[in-house]
Amino acid sequence: MTSFKKTFLVTALSIFSIPSLYAAQQLTSEQAEKIQSFKEISVRGAFYTDNDYVTAISHAADKEGAASFYITTTNISPSNDTLRIVYANLYKANAPEVTEKAVSLRKFEGVYEYPRKTALRLEPFDIVRIRGYFPTETDVNQAIAKEAAAKGAYAFFIDHRADIGSNLQLTAYLFKKDAAERKLQPDNAIPYDSEAGQQALAQGGEAAMQVERPGYYSPSSFNEQFYAEKFNNKVIDKPATAENTAKTAVTPTADAAPVTATAGATTKAAANVPEQRSTRYTVTIADGRKIEELNDATAAKMVPFDTVKFRGYYVTDQEISYNAGKRAIEKGAKYYHIARISQDTSGPNVTVFVDLYR
Repeated sequence: MTSFKKTFLVTALSIFSIPSLYAAQQLTSEQAEKIQSFKEISVRGAFYTDNDYVTAISHAADKEGAASFYITTTNISPSNDTLRIVYANLYKANAPEVTEKAVSLRKFEGVYEYPRKTALRLEPFDIVRIRGYFPTETDVNQAIAKEAAAKGAYAFFIDHRADIGSNLQLTAYLFKKDAAERKLQPDNAIPYDSEAGQQALAQGGEAAMQVERPGYYSPSSFNEQFYAEKFNNKVIDKPATAENTAKTAVTPTADAAPVTATAGATTKAAANVPEQRSTRYTVTIADGRKIEELNDATAAKMVPFDTVKFRGYYVTDQEISYNAGKRAIEKGAKYYHIARISQDTSGPNVTVFVDLYR
């Protein structure tokens, strides 16, 4: 969902969006995380489109002698949304590779706790969802670890927690020691059922690689509903007991296993994995129709068939996205992207510009 005051990490834009006039090439997030940057730079100015500031960074990278760059952050002025400060890491042509450092894992009830980066690369064999009173972080970890140990897990990852009164509802994913790698696709993949997706698939080659692939997963999140249905998981209620209100601290054990981002992974593909698309913010209007919002990086790879704008006073980002989605549905769009939000020079109203995609 697009934020009022955008201060966000810009994920990979298409490297083909940079004019050939400049030599420095933009990297994807996957490429950038594998090599070492030699310098961070920033440019500031009035940029009306994503391509404008990507071109400006490319030009600045050329002056620094960089072969490539990766945009990390874009700060937009709250008073004028065309004024931006854009930050990027620069890389030499012979940039050294990043060496993975082993991480010592914590262990609870005989089960290791994976960090997010490790968990997202691996295919879970089960999911645990429990609800109860867990006053400390140790209680949370022990409660999940007991369920994980009972299911024969080697490791767990707590992905989500929600407050329900004085209780917490926890969602965790369980992994075998030889867990298969998840088939990942970038969050900026083009929707395969869009016009742009079908055109890219017809073109083939590198263009087709930019399109969502059935059975591939988002690298930044798990889909709880998907896995809960896959493993027929129900929420387990845990009544408060003296045991789960204990305040004992747990520290990493002496035999904590070292792990890198690919620890425990094999090259096997997960078997019989049904189709799962990247998770996007979805707007549902009163009659039940739905539409998904594209992020900046995905929209940069596509061509809108129309643009609409509307003006009003909105308190939350959700209000803006709902009104943008509703208008997009009325225009027959499958997807929409909030391209710009312009604050009135006087008064609280904003004008929202929305690109529409089939």
